[in-house]
Amino acid sequence: MAYRCNPSSHAFRFPREEMCSSIIVQTIDENSFHDYRNLRDSESSSTMNSVTDSLDVLKLPTRLIVALTCGFGGTTSLQLIWSTLFSHGTAYIAYLGISKSQSSLIWAIGPVCGAIVQPIVGAIADNSQLRLGRRRPFILGGAVGTVLSLIALAWVSNIMRALAAIVGVHSFDGVKSMIQFGIVVCITLLNFSIQPLQSGLRSLIVDVCPPEQQSIASAWAGRFVGLSNILGYILGSLPPGYISNDNEAWKFRFLSLVSVAVLVCTVLVTVYFIREEDPREFVYEPRKGMVLLRILQTVKGGWLSMPPRSQRVCLVQFFAWMGWFGFLFYSTSYVGRLYIAESQRRGIEHFYLLRDAGIRLGTFANLLSAVMAFVTMVLAPYVTSTNSLRALSEKSVIRSRVGWWRETNIVWAISHLLYAFCSFCMTFVSSTRIAIFLIALTGMSWGITQWAPFAILGEEIAMSHYEQDSDAGIECQQWISSRNGSMLGVHNAAISVPQILAALSSSFIFVLFKTRRSGEDEGIVWVLRTSGVAALIAAYFAWRLKW
Repeated sequence: MAYRCNPSSHAFRFPREEMCSSIIVQTIDENSFHDYRNLRDSESSSTMNSVTDSLDVLKLPTRLIVALTCGFGGTTSLQLIWSTLFSHGTAYIAYLGISKSQSSLIWAIGPVCGAIVQPIVGAIADNSQLRLGRRRPFILGGAVGTVLSLIALAWVSNIMRALAAIVGVHSFDGVKSMIQFGIVVCITLLNFSIQPLQSGLRSLIVDVCPPEQQSIASAWAGRFVGLSNILGYILGSLPPGYISNDNEAWKFRFLSLVSVAVLVCTVLVTVYFIREEDPREFVYEPRKGMVLLRILQTVKGGWLSMPPRSQRVCLVQFFAWMGWFGFLFYSTSYVGRLYIAESQRRGIEHFYLLRDAGIRLGTFANLLSAVMAFVTMVLAPYVTSTNSLRALSEKSVIRSRVGWWRETNIVWAISHLLYAFCSFCMTFVSSTRIAIFLIALTGMSWGITQWAPFAILGEEIAMSHYEQDSDAGIECQQWISSRNGSMLGVHNAAISVPQILAALSSSFIFVLFKTRRSGEDEGIVWVLRTSGVAALIAAYFAWRLKW
């Protein structure tokens, strides 16, 4: 663990000192923690109120939470990049000659990097003693790498053709192979660069927000997710004439440039307004052995340090993201192919025109889903019971005050059931309008998925730090744990590993149905069916989560 015994220091600073005095964090006396622990045993309502009042001084102003979350990886900048990849990435690499089965393996690069790189980056950041802080250097480095790799991916065909001319490759097959190799390299670099960005921003939220505001911070992050999704899908659903007179490549390039602009602006806001405490002033536990061994030990320590309920959240996430993978990458293609089939039944045979219109229609369906997700994420903190320290009390106390269905894990489980229902229904419909309605309906489930697990994790991890400090008799406020990055890295691995498995199974399904007449259309249907099964399993484990 790393400790900072300076009650006058604070994690947030605006440029002017006169704005700092209003946000200085005050020390909580040790008796408040003892009162809180007694509350968990006695379920005393009056004691709960006194503890909550004593912790009100820790609440951060809304403007700081906005500055903190606007640059974080799951919000505006990174989510816009992902919405670009989800809505047009598959169509773009198909335009460059990548088959559906190959695209499944290419998109698996992201989960592989998330499962391996992010826990390691989190462990390195936890033990970093750079002057700028433990998170901001990784945020800045990840942002630079993400910008460069995304621009390279957008112009990969031009870059590789120029490189082929330099090295003397002139055959069509040779140039095509080089372009495909360039796609793999750029997507690998993009996913590698995103990991320190995402890990740093997520860890920064847990580092600086008190337990009772973890849910609020996650909700604000979710609102930025919704807004950026809406922006990305609006741009993606525009007709080609509004963006370019060329092909799918130029549409992807335009969206990539917008993503880069938003990424740079939001990351600069977070880095400029949020100040970390100097990690060189912390006392770290001495570690011996090789660097790699120490990193692996830190990752292992992150898993062991997670509260039991947080470990069970990882289990839910494992099956949830096994279900979401196919939908995120192939829902646009699903609607597009459904539209083509429906149009051809009416005698329309202009395939290329139908394909472009189908992609825009699929993107419009995802736009409706994004709007629904945004509304859900705005309302979720007010509907559920996870918005204060009361949510950390015994389940019987919660049930006596609010309906059992308002517990966060129950709402989360219901959202998985809704997603499973929509996934199964989409495999039987033949109407484009019904498919669009079902995709829009999944926005409710996606909104809860983007909020609930992070709200639970943030509160559990942050509250465990407070209890550890109280037990140790430390008089100063500990805001930063030396294992926050490692624990969140483990959680990200629980999200990434199932996506690898889902990508492999999707690739197998597409290869299996490639020889049939229905081909990729039937393959997408079976991918959605397996996604629904995984969502049902996730709903079961979410339902069994205990406070």
